[in-house]
Amino acid sequence: MYLPGSGDKSPVFLPCDGPAVLCLHGFTGTPYEVAPLARGLAGAGFSVSAPMLAGHGESVAALAATRWQDWLASAEAAFDQLRAASGNRPVALAGFSMGGLLALRLAHLHPHSVSALVIMSAPLRLSDNQIALCRAWSHLPAFLRRGPLATVRKRAGSDVTDDNVRRENPALTEMPLAGIVELIDLAEVVRRDLTFIRQPTLVAHGERDRTVPLHASFELAGSIASDVVERLWLPRSGHLVAVDVERARLGEAVARFLTAHAKSTARASAQENAP
Repeated sequence: MYLPGSGDKSPVFLPCDGPAVLCLHGFTGTPYEVAPLARGLAGAGFSVSAPMLAGHGESVAALAATRWQDWLASAEAAFDQLRAASGNRPVALAGFSMGGLLALRLAHLHPHSVSALVIMSAPLRLSDNQIALCRAWSHLPAFLRRGPLATVRKRAGSDVTDDNVRRENPALTEMPLAGIVELIDLAEVVRRDLTFIRQPTLVAHGERDRTVPLHASFELAGSIASDVVERLWLPRSGHLVAVDVERARLGEAVARFLTAHAKSTARASAQENAP
């Protein structure tokens, strides 16, 4: 049985004069999952924020009490804060798993304020069996949706190949089924958004991911409307690619991609706003 690790789950906020990047963690997770990426981008001259999303970082019960709209609202609040700290210039979004879905939703809602996207291990669609089981659970009487039937334990711990990360990850060790139902609903909304999303996009996925199948990222890369879509498959990584064994390779690819796209957008925006 795995217990939450003692890794640092504090939000990250490192503003500077460079282009801004908002980094969003995954379901049941914390900013720990994207902190190395955020700090690496800060070192490359980006202004970065990695907030704690609504319902996360506390308990399974607290997460189960939230809906996907609450997660989105907290991401949007961090987005607004980062934009304000960056002179209201466009912001790039780097989202992991559930955070990737939220990043895609924000890109659809704020097309002129999002400069580029990095989407990592996004659960664009769960398996038919998982969806059917969660939908069936949601129709059970309320008294049956409590207690042992309310959660699913992560029996093998965090989905990473790095044993040190598995031990120190402070994420919840159980997933509330109510939250998984919300995640499914969010994914359905985002799939409809894809034909409207045109920002340059980097799609990354670990080939040893046992949480979200690789074909979800194939579908994402093939469905999004952007003219610029780059793919990065990481052969030695599990689901949590931003903290797993190839995190340095991912960080370099993200910095290179955002330098090419987010920084050019920021320069264009600054020129448009110049007196």
